[in-house]
Amino acid sequence: MVSCRTLLHLLLAGSLISACSTPRTIPKQYTHDAPLLPGMTGKVPKELLEEEDIPDLDAPVRAETTGNQGAGAGSVSEAEGEEMDVDLEPRKTSKKRQIPFEFNQKVASWVEYFSQKDRERFQRFFDRGEPYREVIQNILEENGVPTDLYYLGMIESGFTLNAKSSAKALGVWQFMRATGRMYGLRSDPYVDQRVDPIRATEAAARMLRDLYRDFRSWYLAMAAYNAGPGRIRSAIRKAKTNDFWELVERRMLPRETMEYVPKFLAARYIGENPDLFAFYINEETRYPDVELVRIPSPVPFSALERACSIPEGTLSFVNPHYLRGHTHPGKGEDEIWVPAPYVKQVESRHRDLASLVIRVKPVRSSSESVGALARVQMYTVKSGDTLKSIARKRGLSVAYLKRVNGLRSSSLLPGQKLKLSASSYQQKSSHPRKKGKRRSGR
Repeated sequence: MVSCRTLLHLLLAGSLISACSTPRTIPKQYTHDAPLLPGMTGKVPKELLEEEDIPDLDAPVRAETTGNQGAGAGSVSEAEGEEMDVDLEPRKTSKKRQIPFEFNQKVASWVEYFSQKDRERFQRFFDRGEPYREVIQNILEENGVPTDLYYLGMIESGFTLNAKSSAKALGVWQFMRATGRMYGLRSDPYVDQRVDPIRATEAAARMLRDLYRDFRSWYLAMAAYNAGPGRIRSAIRKAKTNDFWELVERRMLPRETMEYVPKFLAARYIGENPDLFAFYINEETRYPDVELVRIPSPVPFSALERACSIPEGTLSFVNPHYLRGHTHPGKGEDEIWVPAPYVKQVESRHRDLASLVIRVKPVRSSSESVGALARVQMYTVKSGDTLKSIARKRGLSVAYLKRVNGLRSSSLLPGQKLKLSASSYQQKSSHPRKKGKRRSGR
């Protein structure tokens, strides 16, 4: 039963949405002809952003920002490269909204659609996404991109891990096979890391960092994530503007892309104010802390669970990217995610697990060999390397490299081995939902 307070909020939101329903010109950046919903601000006040944080979020696009972006790309000096770096310390960004809120007719129509016409499906988005919310936001934060981009995953896939588009994009972040491979996601007949919520989020964060460096605007970065950077660059050149809303007004973008950012803004607003729209959030569902553990292979998950007294279905839940119910048959060993409470049990029985190895008929892949293992990538430090140069070269953030390698300082020694991907993941409470009168049941 909806309370009087919630009903009042819904009526108020509905009246504001109705006020925006008449046709009008879409406002340019940071202008707000339409009224704001309760609690919504026009943009991030610049005084809330420290000098070391992300620079002006929607600064004018620098034509072709780096020298390796393709034919016709301009070069930049090392000093310019330093200014463009978006490495952020998590402590500086966890409490700041880095993507400006823009509220206009398009955003209002999606708020109405998600909260009224499509609310049952949107509730399922919440249900499926909440177990992964903290782990996804932590990964986004560590990679120096706004944690609000969690809601980009929501509109991409509704947090259906194996969501597949007509164009064969797969997973929460809807990676095409080739794009996923560019960002380190392995895909073959046995394993498809586009379905792994940890590895796929790491890849999406790196891709979004690259797009932001290119376009200097999170709105344009998200548009490029949807339509491809080439189409966005072409639209900017033809329209002679880097204002996302002006590109929309002039219909210079694909129709889906014109709705993409408004959908994101609407999903984020509802997600940050679920009580206002009478959505239920089950905060007790959490993704477990996990670690990578090396085991003999191929071994069926069901046999491994029985041998190590792990609840049935646990390993398949944290390893959804394994397509055939067993580990990879590549070279006799594999690494899988194991929930932290069971890591010692699995490691202590490593020798015994050899008896569980099964014969697997090889499956040929036309696009990629199946011999390589999905191991943690390593980098050997060379003379002259710095943590920042390695991070930039590999599309990572300094904060992420420090975390996965347990580093307290940025000092490196030649010959030192660095992990380039995480071998464990622990939840932390840096992204709690807003406290308030939260209902305990439906």
